[in-house]
Amino acid sequence: MTVTVIQIGLDPDLIDYSSPEFAQFAGLSKDVLRAANDENVVGLRAAGYRVDNCLIDFGAAGAEKAGEWLRAKRYDAVLIGAGIRLVAGNTLLFESIVNIAHATQPGCRFVFNQAAQATPGDIRRWYPDPQGAIR
Repeated sequence: MTVTVIQIGLDPDLIDYSSPEFAQFAGLSKDVLRAANDENVVGLRAAGYRVDNCLIDFGAAGAEKAGEWLRAKRYDAVLIGAGIRLVAGNTLLFESIVNIAHATQPGCRFVFNQAAQATPGDIRRWYPDPQGAIR
């Protein structure tokens, strides 16, 4: 069975890259983040994974959109981007997404990238074979 993945990240168009919270990510820009996001999706799809890309806003609006996507379909892997996880101001957004995924995607693997770059290896840590879904 093909591994299904949802990649949840902040919409690159909505980030203030000059803010102290995002300035910590050296070299990060809208173009860099968008390219990393798109390349990750393309790379995973080319490798045979079924991937949805959910770009969200900050706060309650972001949690709501992520929840809509998570309630709509079954996923084997839920990848939550670094901009959500590693920025202190997004702690409640991260918490909301984790709790929604926990409730709607029993048995899913949570996957976390380490940088704003295409890293299909993040999914492969848990699912090295794109046909290796376990549920």
